[in-house]
Amino acid sequence: MDLDVVTGERVKQIFEGGLAALAEHQQEIDRLNVYPVPDGDTGRNLYLTMVSAVKELNKINSLSIGSVSEAVAKGSLLGARGNSGVILSQLIRGFAEAVKGKDSITVQEFARACQMAAATAYRAVIKPVEGTMLTVAREFARSINEAAAREKSLEMVMSMAVKEGYKTLQKTPEMLPVLKKAGVVDAGGKGLLLILEGGLKALREGIGAQSSLKKEESTVLEQSPLQEEGDFSYLYCVSLLLEADASFASRIRDELDPLGDSIVIGGVGDLIKLHMHSNSPGRVLECCLKYGTLHNIEITNMRDQWEENQATEKASCGEEPEAAEQSEIGIVAVAAGEGIKRLFVSLGVHEIIEGGQTMNPPVEEFVHSIEKVSAQEVIILPNNKNLILAAEQAKNLVSKKVEIVPSTSIPAGLAAMLTFNRSLTIAENKEKMTQLLNQVKVGEVTYAVRDASIDGTKIKEGDFIGLYQGKIIAAGSSLEDVVCELTAQIISPQDELVTLYSGADVSPEESDRIVEKIRAAHPEMEVETHFGGQPVYYYLISVE
Repeated sequence: MDLDVVTGERVKQIFEGGLAALAEHQQEIDRLNVYPVPDGDTGRNLYLTMVSAVKELNKINSLSIGSVSEAVAKGSLLGARGNSGVILSQLIRGFAEAVKGKDSITVQEFARACQMAAATAYRAVIKPVEGTMLTVAREFARSINEAAAREKSLEMVMSMAVKEGYKTLQKTPEMLPVLKKAGVVDAGGKGLLLILEGGLKALREGIGAQSSLKKEESTVLEQSPLQEEGDFSYLYCVSLLLEADASFASRIRDELDPLGDSIVIGGVGDLIKLHMHSNSPGRVLECCLKYGTLHNIEITNMRDQWEENQATEKASCGEEPEAAEQSEIGIVAVAAGEGIKRLFVSLGVHEIIEGGQTMNPPVEEFVHSIEKVSAQEVIILPNNKNLILAAEQAKNLVSKKVEIVPSTSIPAGLAAMLTFNRSLTIAENKEKMTQLLNQVKVGEVTYAVRDASIDGTKIKEGDFIGLYQGKIIAAGSSLEDVVCELTAQIISPQDELVTLYSGADVSPEESDRIVEKIRAAHPEMEVETHFGGQPVYYYLISVE
């Protein structure tokens, strides 16, 4: 094989080698945390995003570079987790667009595709920040273009560009003060270079990644929504993938409209995802066949499925709260902890996505939840800053009208739900809910995962730490003292209400004791407490 020809097989090796490298170094990336809090999940997010990308390779027969790149672009998009995963998926998407429809390319074309990858990722981020994964990607692309002007070997130009990429990575603390203060380089940039380094090793040694794929981490591509009890005017749930020109989606929707309801049509590349409820599934298939070939066909009798799942759901989860009242606007929220989830449902949320800090759900889970909501307009509450990009990507993969209220915490998301008004339009609701986010002050109490010195405060591994606006402002060996100190620093004279959401590891007695101490210290304030049951955080604190 000529060294100046880049084939789909070689690109496949790069991705498989990149996945193998992430599998080996995932925890190393996770430890590159600015603060010593248990949320270092960049390595895991990148790894699971790559798992989804590489799995998609197993579903294609063609090894043209266009087909391989399109497959990993689709897989990485649907499996993208957290900001780092979404940025990675956009890098892959940009590369795939540059090589679309090609059997093979030259090293120079490969380098130009890397430049398009970096440009696409930059465009996907509303406010790009230098000193991050984006900077490393851009400088790698610049370096590989310079190398490709002198060398014809893919391995050689990648090796030269990776070396330059590491030089950029070492400079990230100088570009981003928060990294310098913590004494770490950017975790996303490190992860990207490990992927490229692993890909380079795979090219040289023929290393694959199949041993890195864990069954329990596979992503589900299809989940059929269930209707509520008693609503079976359309008995069958039809779900399929249609391989056809994406421009046919609106025409297909119009033809299918008389055959049922709950129609959801969204496209990814040359695949159209269809879900609908109908009493004539055969006619649905016949209609779709006019436009292309059918794949992953699933036809479910929803009455049978509903009856079969009732006993299982009650046994595994206990009795669930009553379903939120149906609305023309559906609400999807990310939450963790049984108490937190019950609160969201009681306020009108229709679908809960399990996840949050340390458990970033992929884009695909957002897509499934949006599709499961019966309403054709949906509001998403990400409730975590690392999930806003994933929600934005999901918005582009469905045919429903979706608005994102950019909540970055559970307390803010709960407060936003209090202003939701079914009589208002989705745009009006988004505006009111977003405005309220700025009126809620949120504190978090967790534990230190390593020794650290932050702004002159020495913190020992295992200490309780209180965070506000991304900074550690309280720390110590007593949970009670840290909660009270954190609350005292957040409260200002104009505030009226303090709400504490206790975590899974807090006893009711301990929670009552802390609440009484806060009330005694701030008699002018109304203090409420709820059991949240959330992992990782002993307390989430809302001050309004």
